Amino acid sequence: MQIDQEKIPKLLIHFALPAMIGMIAGAVYNIVDRIFVGRYVGTDGLAATTLSFPVMLLMFSFSLLIGVGGSSRVAILRGARKQRPAEQALAHTLTLLAAVGFAGMALSIFGVDSLLRLSGAGEEILPLARNYLRIILIGGPLALMGHGINSLIRACGAPRYAMGTQILGAIANILLDALFIAKMGMGVEGAALGTVLAQGASAACGLWFFYSGSSPLRIRLRFLVRLKMKVIRKICAVGSSPFVTELSFVFYMTLMNNMVKKYGGDIGLSAMGVFLSLDSILFLPALAIGEAVQPVIGYNYGAGKPDRVIGAIKYAIYLVSSLYLLSFAVAETFAREMILLFNNDPELLAIGVPGMRIGYIGIVFMGVTIVTNSALLGLGKAREAITLSVFRHAVFLFLPLIVLPRYFGLWGVWMSFPVGDICGCFVASFFLKRLFKWLEGDSALFIE
Repeated sequence: MQIDQEKIPKLLIHFALPAMIGMIAGAVYNIVDRIFVGRYVGTDGLAATTLSFPVMLLMFSFSLLIGVGGSSRVAILRGARKQRPAEQALAHTLTLLAAVGFAGMALSIFGVDSLLRLSGAGEEILPLARNYLRIILIGGPLALMGHGINSLIRACGAPRYAMGTQILGAIANILLDALFIAKMGMGVEGAALGTVLAQGASAACGLWFFYSGSSPLRIRLRFLVRLKMKVIRKICAVGSSPFVTELSFVFYMTLMNNMVKKYGGDIGLSAMGVFLSLDSILFLPALAIGEAVQPVIGYNYGAGKPDRVIGAIKYAIYLVSSLYLLSFAVAETFAREMILLFNNDPELLAIGVPGMRIGYIGIVFMGVTIVTNSALLGLGKAREAITLSVFRHAVFLFLPLIVLPRYFGLWGVWMSFPVGDICGCFVASFFLKRLFKWLEGDSALFIE
């Protein structure tokens, strides 16, 4: 399929559909993971995994810094027909992912308790959370490689293969959960071990793509070991926007856990954990469209076709907004039934059902924000993408989270989600208008 010639709707669906299926598969195993914990460990187990979530997000933020930055560079350089620099960017990305993953392993030895207390862990939940998080951190290299390599595979024009690696990881995680938690009674440790091993399977499958002859690019040993700061800076410059976004979300989640603990106790943390698990299937699959549109934008920009870039952005907004409209309807209608999958505790339902309905009021507005940010990244406009992300998080997420609980208690925490979604959309619209104006006037493209 010619990325710079095929019709935009067909092209975007070609990239987005496999990415969505893969992400849904990942969301399903995340939900199944929490269901096993909720049913076999109880609400304390759900609270323990929720407290570990900010640290896991921190790891994920580094995979975005490197994976998104690297895949954007690869897509742009491939579009400009620059094979050697593209392979150099590919190899540097893999080396950086591995290095950061091994650095994360050190956290499994030093500072786990401090990180969990910072996230709001009390003495009762701390042992469970500690056992879970340590195993997750030990598997850091597998996690980062599993997350980051999928973006590189899509940048090489193979979205279906990327989908396959995600489905493999999902199936492996579900089977391992059944073995470790249900059959062997390993509790939260079994959930963590299953996640790590599943991520390892996904990473191995992803690496095989580049060695099997299926990829248009090859992993060159000299580029893996002879790192150039110029290449690293370009990767990190583009990836810095999703990194800053995710990093700010780490702080947001840490603050939110403390707020939930303060106003809702451990059962409130359990309810938030269920919400975040369901969020992975109601919110995250639409992000796949944002990820899928990046190589389309980058390749066509590199090929000197800004009109196709604009068409891809508009169609992506339409698709994402449609999916979020569906998510809104499901969340408002079936909140109780979905929460019952995890646990039937009356207190959990009393907090989780109305909380979920409040949290999804503004979800439809997120379509513009997600696609605008992805478009900026696909075009390598890191400064604008960072500005959008920081402004949205600093003003429209943190501020409501600090202010609203003072007046509405625990419900104020849930209300911070729609406030951020709606206000962020207006800011993103401003950036999108400026982006279109720039593309329409950009007749001579220069790719470094």
